[in-house]
Amino acid sequence: MEVKELFGLALQEHKKKNFLSAEKFYKQILKTYPNEVSTLNNLGTVLKELKKNKEAIFYYEKALLVKPQDIITNYNLGLIFASIEEFQKSINYYEKVIKIDSKHLQAYHNMMDIFEKTNNQEKLEEIITKAKSYLKDNSIIKLYEGNLLYKKEKFSVAINILESISFDFNNIKQEQLRVLTLGKCYDRSKYFDKAFDNFSKANQISFKLKNTNINKNLYLEKIESRNIFFNKLKKEKWPSLKLSEDQTNPIFIIGFPRSGTTLLDTILSSHPSIEVIEEKSMIPNLIGLLSELTKNKLENLRDISNDQVVNLRNNYFKNLNSHIKNKNSSKLYVDKLPLNIIYVGEILRIFPEAKFIISLRHPCDCVLSCFMQTFEINNAMANFLNLEDSANLYDHVMKLWIQYISIFHINYHEIKYENLVQNLEKTIKSLLKFLELPWDDNLLEFSKTAKQKQQIKTPSYDQVTRPIYSEASGRWKMYEKKISTIYPILKPWIKKFNY
Repeated sequence: MEVKELFGLALQEHKKKNFLSAEKFYKQILKTYPNEVSTLNNLGTVLKELKKNKEAIFYYEKALLVKPQDIITNYNLGLIFASIEEFQKSINYYEKVIKIDSKHLQAYHNMMDIFEKTNNQEKLEEIITKAKSYLKDNSIIKLYEGNLLYKKEKFSVAINILESISFDFNNIKQEQLRVLTLGKCYDRSKYFDKAFDNFSKANQISFKLKNTNINKNLYLEKIESRNIFFNKLKKEKWPSLKLSEDQTNPIFIIGFPRSGTTLLDTILSSHPSIEVIEEKSMIPNLIGLLSELTKNKLENLRDISNDQVVNLRNNYFKNLNSHIKNKNSSKLYVDKLPLNIIYVGEILRIFPEAKFIISLRHPCDCVLSCFMQTFEINNAMANFLNLEDSANLYDHVMKLWIQYISIFHINYHEIKYENLVQNLEKTIKSLLKFLELPWDDNLLEFSKTAKQKQQIKTPSYDQVTRPIYSEASGRWKMYEKKISTIYPILKPWIKKFNY
């Protein structure tokens, strides 16, 4: 087959997203023309789609050796390094792009996005200024300028800029960021009706963008099946485990989203003897393995063998350790993923001595805050696109938590967000006692720790870099009319948690 024909087939398969076939054809072409830049680039892009990032980088870098000033290659390397969170390398390649083409909007856009999400206001301001000097009156630049002004608490100026622009469906993610930032600005400026309208628009965009396979009810069914099973469970039926006495017992931060878990994580990370592993899937992976062993039947949890439990524990710690850069036996490692709360029963089957830190916040503030954020939409997060679904999920999750603590003797410590805000030192000292650690003054400088993090992977990333602030406590009262329909669902929990 001639190279021209091979190239046509490769492009055809690439366009159809048949990436494995495209990879095969591109590699055949390179046997004849090993330095063909467009083929090297296309192969790198296909490999990136196949999650073969190291190999993709190899071919991109090979293309750069042939043509160092190639804009497409430099841009592709910027993209792939951003996707694997090597942000400085990504920035280096985007800077090469704009050095070659000073009006390359997408390179500026991607850099602004990185600096915004990594809380680097100084660099964000620099790149906005540079972009404005080459690209006059551009809506993308104004979007990030408005976002920067929000972070600087210049709300009225930010509002004026953000209200002067809009984006069509082809740039719907930018429109979502615009209305979300407007919502935050109006909220902080006490224009609560306008704030609510913009948060609603942001959620409507999330609904439009969500995958059609996502089903919010599947997550509710997952919770309900556990509620039914553990309601019938008699703990004494579970065989006791024979585990090594020197086996580590994990520590978990759990709670409902927007209950203060990211603030708590950031504070604890300021302690030299604590490292928080943030938003990783160790427990979801463990639950997947456990489901295979039990044939997706919770009643089979009692029948798993001691050896199977040991293997599951080892698998969990292997997964945990893969996220630790410098393992230190003197450190405590804390697994933070709030909605692991629904798996507490299964966690206790594998780790009967596990410790749990549960973060609580006024139910109305918690649910409202979920509505006021944008999440990456999956079956769980699809419940946050309107207030009614958010409140319903809160009710389901907390009923299951109460079910767990009524059955098991759980080693847990409760932290209220409001106590953390009002008296950080007293609240954290109590938690440190639970963790058997001494006080450290670095805990009071937690906002510095947050700024040193490359990226905080939750909607709280632009909040925990600030010193402790109180305006988020009791915010629900400003939206009392808006949440009147869900108040009856949350009222029992307000009483239960003594709010």
